[in-house]
Amino acid sequence: MDFHVLRGDFAISSALLQDIEKIEVLGNAVITIENLTTFNSFANSDMFAIYLGGYHNSNRRDFIKKIYSQNQNKKYYHYGDIDAGGFYILRHLRQKTEVPFMSYNMDVDTLSKFSYMTKQLTENDRKRLKHLLDTEFHDVVKYMLENNCKLEQEALD
Repeated sequence: MDFHVLRGDFAISSALLQDIEKIEVLGNAVITIENLTTFNSFANSDMFAIYLGGYHNSNRRDFIKKIYSQNQNKKYYHYGDIDAGGFYILRHLRQKTEVPFMSYNMDVDTLSKFSYMTKQLTENDRKRLKHLLDTEFHDVVKYMLENNCKLEQEALD
């Protein structure tokens, strides 16, 4: 099936995912999206978008692994909330799929640009973010802690 000619979203039952044998991504990248609202409004014809709904399940994980095994020359991104949960989901996604996902719009520039849409951190947010200070997300986590902010991706839609 050639999905690139479709102009809207397309859903496949999780039960059918295992029956797909070949997946050829025509664009330059694959992106997983954490939230449904963002997935529904996401428009980039150069990216194959997959809705995660937070943490991925085994069906989505196997589907992502199959895509990667047949399309290793593509770039892989994860687009999630700019909060502790979003970064933990990205790390979990990398660990369980072994796909080198990069973050997408989960950075200081995005937080700064949309600062008027941010929310204040809770004590639990601060605790979880402090565990991420010694990771690749150091700069954005430090900014979040210093500026008492987090940003849900739905705010950008």
